[in-house]
Amino acid sequence: MTTFLRTVVLLALLVCLGPGGVAPMAFAQPKAAAEKEKPKVPTSEELDAWSSKVQTLLEEPTTQIDQLQAEREDLVRARNVALDAQANGQSSLDDLKARLDTLGPAPTDGATESPEITDRRASLEKQLNDAKVPILQAQEAVLRANGLIADLDRKLIQEFSENLVTRGPAPVLPRHWQETVEAISQAANEHLAVAQKALENEAFREALITKLPLRLLLLIVAVAVTFTVRMRLSNWIEKRLSVATRPRSVAWILALRNMNRIVLPTVGVGLLFAALRPEAWFADQPEVRFFAVPDFAWYLIGAGWLGGSLFAPRTANYRILPIDNVEARAGARLVMYLGVLLAFDSIIGSMIGIWRLTAAAQAVLYFPIIVLGAIQLLAAASLIRLIRRRISERVSGLGADAQTVGIGLHVLDLFGRLTKFAAAAAPALAACGFLAAARLLEFPLMQTIGLGGAALVVFDLISKTAVSLFSQQHDNESGPPNGGLIPVFVAILVFFACLPILGLIWGARPTDIAEAWRILSDGIVVGGVTLSPGVIVKFLLSFGIILGLTRLLQTVLRGTVLPRTRLDAGGRNAVVAGVNYIGFAIAAILGISAAGLDLTNLAIVAGALSVGIGFGLQTVVSNFVSGIILLIERPIKEGDWIEVGEFSGYVRGIRVRSTEIETFDRAAVIVPNADLVAGTVLNRTHSDMTGRLIVPVGVSYDSDPRQVERILLDIIEGHPLVLEDPAPSVLFMEFGADSMNFELRCRLRDVNFMLTVKSDVNFEIASRFRKEGISIPFPQRDVHITSADGLGELVQVAAAEAARAAVRAPEGRAAEDPAS
Repeated sequence: MTTFLRTVVLLALLVCLGPGGVAPMAFAQPKAAAEKEKPKVPTSEELDAWSSKVQTLLEEPTTQIDQLQAEREDLVRARNVALDAQANGQSSLDDLKARLDTLGPAPTDGATESPEITDRRASLEKQLNDAKVPILQAQEAVLRANGLIADLDRKLIQEFSENLVTRGPAPVLPRHWQETVEAISQAANEHLAVAQKALENEAFREALITKLPLRLLLLIVAVAVTFTVRMRLSNWIEKRLSVATRPRSVAWILALRNMNRIVLPTVGVGLLFAALRPEAWFADQPEVRFFAVPDFAWYLIGAGWLGGSLFAPRTANYRILPIDNVEARAGARLVMYLGVLLAFDSIIGSMIGIWRLTAAAQAVLYFPIIVLGAIQLLAAASLIRLIRRRISERVSGLGADAQTVGIGLHVLDLFGRLTKFAAAAAPALAACGFLAAARLLEFPLMQTIGLGGAALVVFDLISKTAVSLFSQQHDNESGPPNGGLIPVFVAILVFFACLPILGLIWGARPTDIAEAWRILSDGIVVGGVTLSPGVIVKFLLSFGIILGLTRLLQTVLRGTVLPRTRLDAGGRNAVVAGVNYIGFAIAAILGISAAGLDLTNLAIVAGALSVGIGFGLQTVVSNFVSGIILLIERPIKEGDWIEVGEFSGYVRGIRVRSTEIETFDRAAVIVPNADLVAGTVLNRTHSDMTGRLIVPVGVSYDSDPRQVERILLDIIEGHPLVLEDPAPSVLFMEFGADSMNFELRCRLRDVNFMLTVKSDVNFEIASRFRKEGISIPFPQRDVHITSADGLGELVQVAAAEAARAAVRAPEGRAAEDPAS
């Protein structure tokens, strides 16, 4: 029985050894009896003592890196307190200065003021002087803390560099294997002795038996959640995903699948460690928090999620990477192997301090993990090369897009080469005793590969969900929706979110990340205006919200309000365009106000630049103002038939700078707005759609003019597009050289059909004239020869002209005949 208990305790101890989990002899920190006092800015005396302590640590050869890092973190916290105090004190100081300025300048040259104002001024000046004291103290604390932090950073970099190049015990030597086994056995016996002593306590045994049913229940629930519930939910998700067709449904099912692969395993592992809490074996240890997941478990959970979501072995249709099923299963296994190796690295890292392992024992324990990791990194390099080749094959015919993707392909190629180099160098360095350098090459690289895969999964999930929510495509439409710039914004967001994580992976401290964020938050000053991420986010949010409301108002006006009015299509478009301009201006003004930007200083710079810019942009400004005039006065509107210069067509859009005209041969003519305002424009549909049609007709001198008039009126009055009021008319215009010329005039209901009506009338005129025996003459010339001497010359000229005409005739027919 005793042997069984010892075995159980040893297994529990080994499982729970994780930096974020529970460890023997130090399972949890006792709860604070009272709340911590609010941190204060260190005084000069405290800073002097702190400086002496730091100098001692820097000069002491036995100082550990952990001590230096802990001291640095304390200094960073103290500096942050001083910075906050400085900011708070500065706001109070500014308030006092503003209140003092309201009293006006102090009287000079014997002038006097009321005693109340004098007393108030003296009181405010005293408060102002008192308020400067903590600010100066905080500034001194910040400067001295920065100096000490810089000294510690130099020492830490020096220690880190020396640690990388320092050669330790070689793990390939057999004597170190025996030393490792003895060290692990000794540490295990010490912890087992502590556990056995705890079990000999009768009160502890009774408490353990009392809590046993609850722990068994937690264990059962943990196993059920981790395996049964998760597998059933996974099968249901896969079935729904196989039959889903709508983009929005697919996006939400993919999101649910990712949550199932993260949340349920986390809950199961948390309940498992709540059921097997090792502090239950020690009577003198305080209770830890109920739900605690060790670091090594996070690696396993993340590897399972990443392998299933990135490679999707069971759902090829929703696989992110361009690989087949066999390669997908191999990739999922590779990610899981990397997760297991990282978990072992975390377990060994926690054992070093708790079990007091020697350098030789550390080298022996890490060496097989490094060798196995190198094998998996070689497999990862091969997979990266395969993915690069598949992507290159897909984009080979994309033209300009292939150049953009080519940058990503070069990055993949470089990363694959670095992975292969690390896989070859890490085991060699570890075998020679350079354990720190080998670990730095291998394990952060594994985590970087995992981070890259996770970023790709998160990008795909967020972009698909956002596109399904904001895309204009309806759910009943098949095919992927058009996301526009949404994937670009998501990619930028994911990229910047990964930067601090990447820094932590490669050795940056959380305080370094916080310090970089503080520097970034302070922003940069451009022309007296401070630009920081917070300011930019406030501006973008305010601008985006107002612009979105403007778009919503435009949609309501275009679809609901304006169709109920008597405005024509051009008027409705003008109203919508005006709302767009006004909304954009309001969004810009409110965005600047919400961000707290003071543009007073930039106004001076803008005034100086406006002179030079004005000459270059005067045409653009003129066109912009002309566009506003066109929208307000509406001399032309969308849908009008206009003639500008040599172009004639319909107005298709009035924009900020120019107006688009679609000609009758479907060509687009872009006309600057200034030309439409300052030039002459013929608008055939300005007030209404009616218009006059004039058809010229010539008849021979043998015809009866009245008969011609009756025929023409009969033809035009029978056309359905001709208005009865005003009535059509026929005018006898002139006696021409070859014919009597008439004009048939009428008003059309829709001037857009002018050519159609004219063609119909001409066809009918030709038919009726032929039936009535009225001829349409063609030009004739009489040639009188006054001398016989010139007859021969005239015949020769006529023959030459006839010959040339005969030569040109086939060419002319070929040009006129489209089939030639």
